[in-house]
Amino acid sequence: MADIRVLPSRSAYSTPGQLGARIVRGEGSYLFGADGTRYLDASCGSGSLIFGHGDEKIIDALHAQSRQLTLFPSRHFSSEIVERYASRLLDFGPPSMSRAIIFSSGSDAVEASLKLALQHHFAAKRPQRRKILGRNASYHGNTIAGLAAGGFVARRKPYEGVLVPCAKASHAHCVACEFGLQPQTCALECAQSMEDAILEEGPENVAAVIIEPVVGAALSAAAPDSRYLPRVCEMCRYHGILLIADEVMTGFARTGRPFASMHWSVEPDIIICGKAISAGYYPLSALLVNERLVHGPLADQYFQNGQTFACSPAGAAVGLTVLDKLADGTVAANATRMGELLRASLRKEMPGELISRIRGMGLMVGFDISTFAFQNRRPLLPGRYSDRFQRAALKRGLVIYASSGSAGSEAGDHAMLLLPLIISEREVQEATGSLVAAANDVLESKNSWY
Repeated sequence: MADIRVLPSRSAYSTPGQLGARIVRGEGSYLFGADGTRYLDASCGSGSLIFGHGDEKIIDALHAQSRQLTLFPSRHFSSEIVERYASRLLDFGPPSMSRAIIFSSGSDAVEASLKLALQHHFAAKRPQRRKILGRNASYHGNTIAGLAAGGFVARRKPYEGVLVPCAKASHAHCVACEFGLQPQTCALECAQSMEDAILEEGPENVAAVIIEPVVGAALSAAAPDSRYLPRVCEMCRYHGILLIADEVMTGFARTGRPFASMHWSVEPDIIICGKAISAGYYPLSALLVNERLVHGPLADQYFQNGQTFACSPAGAAVGLTVLDKLADGTVAANATRMGELLRASLRKEMPGELISRIRGMGLMVGFDISTFAFQNRRPLLPGRYSDRFQRAALKRGLVIYASSGSAGSEAGDHAMLLLPLIISEREVQEATGSLVAAANDVLESKNSWY
């Protein structure tokens, strides 16, 4: 009898080319391959797994709730655990938030935030306010609307011509300033570019501005000048425009605070939650909505955005356990402390000819992969340097989040380390050592790339 083999379906994976080891389990900060190889997981489901793999409390909560009720038609009924979770989620956010709307993925929540902004203005008899403003080098999920609002060139490219035109302001990445300025000469031109975009579109036509407080995939942990978000918030208030903070990657203590916007005491109109909201154990997301919207024109209206997996009791059980584990602030404090240690270690030990601009907040740590080390060689296509570096890190037992692109371009290779927020000092040193070894491997083998 011939062998019967289960062939891996390439449609199940988003990475082109040959797949690596088959992963069979996760434990704490590590992944384990079928061949026994252990990997320090510094990608963590794009930053979702803040407590690492195999967290028994979350698993037990999901199991217990799944035996009781996983899903119900929220159009007709209510659920005690969902309502309790919504209340706890609001307490976790800024004090001005007074409504939580629960969904099942970050992309869903981004889409819903844009719909909510449009419906708000429609209800307020401002139907001409239909425009959404985004920024260069930003990413807001993989829906058509999210891609349109974002400025991640490589991920938008296959869909150009279909995406709704959205005006873009400059990003606020100080170490790669679009205006070529240094901090001592900066007059917040990046914020002024948002004002210019608003005025060009006509303030009376703009519904919302959407911003990642710290840019994730598109710029690898780029944080703005401390004056930037308060200034953008101020101009949005002045023009009657809603401010949407996309905190899908930055929320739930990743940057050392419940939400990154809280570092600058900014309270957006809408906060988008995802990824770490469930610590990676269940598809869950949410919107936190400011009381200005809840008690405004939408006060007596139904939000037109139904979704099958909204208001999941199973998701609520997981979400409550995550909030319980974050409640005393020790996880956030560890993220701050270990993040500072990681950045300091990388700045001290990484080979500067390959790795530069080490940055980030909390345990959202990014760096650029310099092409200057290869200036005498035929250049690779955008993204290939970060891809090669990622493969070198894997060989050293480290999983990183590699990316590429910059303002208006696919060029510019960079990567992030998104370690679990519970990591130890020993694991920080392990990550540093593996990354340094990978960088040296790349430098030593660069001649064989061509």
